[in-house]
Amino acid sequence: MVGHATEGTGRAVWIDVARGLCVIAVVLLHVRIFVYDPAVPEIDGHDEWRRITEAFGPFRLPTLFALSGLLVARRVRNGWRDRRNAVRVASSYWLYLVWLTVFALMSLAVTAPGMPFRLETPADYLRQLVLPDTILWFILALALYVLVLISVQRVPPPVVLGALALVAALSGVAPAELAEEQWLHILYYGVFFAAGVYLPGVVRWFADGRVVVKLVFALALFVVLERVWQLTDMGTALESSVRLGRDLVAVAVAVGLCALLSRAAWLARPLALVGRRTLPVYILQLPAIWLLCLVPVVADLHAFPVVFAVGPLLGTAFVVAASMLCYRLLRGTVLENLFRLPRPVADRILTPSSVTRTTP
Repeated sequence: MVGHATEGTGRAVWIDVARGLCVIAVVLLHVRIFVYDPAVPEIDGHDEWRRITEAFGPFRLPTLFALSGLLVARRVRNGWRDRRNAVRVASSYWLYLVWLTVFALMSLAVTAPGMPFRLETPADYLRQLVLPDTILWFILALALYVLVLISVQRVPPPVVLGALALVAALSGVAPAELAEEQWLHILYYGVFFAAGVYLPGVVRWFADGRVVVKLVFALALFVVLERVWQLTDMGTALESSVRLGRDLVAVAVAVGLCALLSRAAWLARPLALVGRRTLPVYILQLPAIWLLCLVPVVADLHAFPVVFAVGPLLGTAFVVAASMLCYRLLRGTVLENLFRLPRPVADRILTPSSVTRTTP
């Protein structure tokens, strides 16, 4: 069955399969940009990996955010009365702050040119406490999305979704010099997280019943919207609106496809394993990518035809495996607090002050 639960998690396998594929696609993009591209000459065949990673663009982050919203939908809709929401916001910002500090220390230790997302100055670090410009923008986005949605709990969901869709569309008309700013991603992807929170039944519907039929129709609509998007002028409200519609349909395509993939146990198990470790893989990908950039033999290996042909896949496999292994080694140690809010802090947030106050 498509909806059977992942062992020990109580949620459908296709959710973890989709999350696993999405984070792998994110790593693949970064490996291609920061490891593969600098190592290979600009000749025929090199451009294929750029096309492949760009083709995944409408699917990876929209789906990842939609599923992130779906997994916390009931809790977020409870608003501030569910104190676990406060823990979730604090935990996400804790992760952001801790790993921004780790990346800053990495930047001090490694001064080699070309290191991606390197923090150059103390001012750069301080600015990014509120204005992200590294891969950690994803973590800060999760904190902000939960904070906003639980704060507007009394606002009708259609109004919230409409407002976030408008913000997403307007984010596409930012000046060209700001196009690569990470904070713009936060503005754009909020509507996908909200869709997972407010429309979990719709998201799940694409994974149930006659999945193949739904997938065919969704894929056809995606192809049409992709073609329309290609005909629009970049940096206009029309272009960003069409892109938004295309990416929302892409979520439906990804959900249906992953629902089908989850039926093949031999494929679903490893993907779901990655999907249950999405956060550590996403965070730890940068140290692993830095390692690939720093080891000279990695660039030299791309001279071999096989590595030239499938280098991004090999690099992605290494980064994902290394990230998961590192996280497994850290679990159960004090360093596990790098990936979660320290328990005493979480307990203090969960326990109202009136309960903790004692009578003299």
